Amino acid sequence: MGSSSQSSRSADRRRLSQGSAALPALGGVGIFASLVMSAIALVNSGTGATPSPTAKAAVQPTSPAVVLAVTIRPESKLGSDGKKHDAYSQTDFAVQVGRPLMLRIDNTDNQSHSITSTEAGVDIIASPGTHTYTLLVKKTGRFRWRCVMDCDTGAAGWAMTHPGYMAGYITAT
Repeated sequence: MGSSSQSSRSADRRRLSQGSAALPALGGVGIFASLVMSAIALVNSGTGATPSPTAKAAVQPTSPAVVLAVTIRPESKLGSDGKKHDAYSQTDFAVQVGRPLMLRIDNTDNQSHSITSTEAGVDIIASPGTHTYTLLVKKTGRFRWRCVMDCDTGAAGWAMTHPGYMAGYITAT
C-alpha cells in the first residue's frame, strides 16, 4: 500500500503542478482580454484621437447654469417725467455668446411683458407670475432691448423708450 499511496501523492502533485502552471496562463489571457476591450472602448469613444489645431469642440464644457432673479413691477419707478412707470428690477444683462442665462422673472403685473431685441435674436414673453426663461445670444455685441407689449399706456409707452424701466441692454461677449 505504501507504493500505491506514494504513487497517488505523486499524481496529485503533478495535477497541482499542472494547475499552478495554468493559473498564470489564465491570468495572462484575462489581462490581454482586458487590454483589448479597453482599446476597443477607447477607439469607439473617440477620446483616443488627437484633435487638429483648427478643430473646434462640438460641445462646450458644462458649468452650472446661472439663474438671475428679475422682478417686473407695474407703476413702480418714478421717471424724469414725474410719473410712475412699469419697470424691470434689472435691465442690463451680460451674457456669454452661446451660453444660456436663466432668468427667473417674477412678473407682479396682471399682464405679460417682454424682453425683445431683434438684433440679438431675443424675444422673451414674461407671463404674470414667476417663471424661468432662457436668454441666449448667438453673436457678440451690445444690443438694445425693450418691452414690445402694450404697457405703460398712461404715459404713452415712455418706459419702453428709456433704459432702466422697460428697456435696457444685452451685452454678449
